[in-house]
Amino acid sequence: MKINVGIISYAHPHALRYGSTFASNPKVKLHAISGDGSNSDVAKREAQRFKAKFYKTYDELLKDKKIDAVYVAIETYRHKEVALRVIEEGKHLLLEKPIALTLEDADEIIKAAKKAGVKLMVPFNPRFTIPLRKAKSMIENGEIGTLEYVYAISEYVKPPIFLEGLDMSWFLDKDKAGGGGFMDTAPHGIDSLLWLTESDVEKVYADIGSKIYGFPVDDIGTAVLEFKNGVTAVLNAGWGNPKGYSYGLEMKYYILGKDGFLDVRTAYPDFTVYQDRAEKIYWERPDVESIVKYFIEAILEDKEPPITGEDARKNLEIVLAAYESSKTGKIVRL
Repeated sequence: MKINVGIISYAHPHALRYGSTFASNPKVKLHAISGDGSNSDVAKREAQRFKAKFYKTYDELLKDKKIDAVYVAIETYRHKEVALRVIEEGKHLLLEKPIALTLEDADEIIKAAKKAGVKLMVPFNPRFTIPLRKAKSMIENGEIGTLEYVYAISEYVKPPIFLEGLDMSWFLDKDKAGGGGFMDTAPHGIDSLLWLTESDVEKVYADIGSKIYGFPVDDIGTAVLEFKNGVTAVLNAGWGNPKGYSYGLEMKYYILGKDGFLDVRTAYPDFTVYQDRAEKIYWERPDVESIVKYFIEAILEDKEPPITGEDARKNLEIVLAAYESSKTGKIVRL
């Protein structure tokens, strides 16, 4: 049995990887793509490339009875609007992060999905990378003793507006994106920290701002997270990489236990070529493939996805607390 999948919007750059991943998965047929929001021309071109139907609007796509599940990559401020319509049509939902702009909107999406009996998953990539999965296994097996401290750079990326051939200007509009570089990238790091520690955050202290590029939204931030089980984590996240940086993504983790230290220099396996210039080359990125695999398995086997709506809501609560802390200069307790 194949799951017929639709993609709503190419506003988010992640849609490019999800399109090709859905198309190559043997249990999936990429059935249709809609051109809502930014980059409608890209969406149409990708539909032609994958021989999928193209709909101008998501409402047309959702009326297609053949579609079983939908990946939504539209601008964040439209997440609730689109998610509720997807759920109303009884289609399973892979919703790009963050789940919504407010906790109230997140609650509404989660409640609707539960009532309709559809699968809801939000993709956070780092927990599906090979080095972090190894680190998680070592922590669980007690190989580094009691976990005490994590320092994470997750993620530093080039600002989305530097991406050629894509209109990413909406990322610089707080009303549409909810924030800037920290809002865009910190959810990935926060999910990985929640996953590694297996605990909830108790206190948040953060400094977030427009420090590098002079954007109307923040470009980078640092958050100190205190977990209920005693672990302290420091998270750096945002748009820290300049145009000339030799690759687009930087992720590092230093993980300290009472009996050992894990040094994850890069969460994505890669190698560097040094000649007249340095070039970083990624040779294995199983994260998106794994996200799609687990999402499809959840549908076919009628089980909970590995990242639920509740997980995404908890994540958003921490992100919003970090912004509140940065604004007030005070520790925020959850």
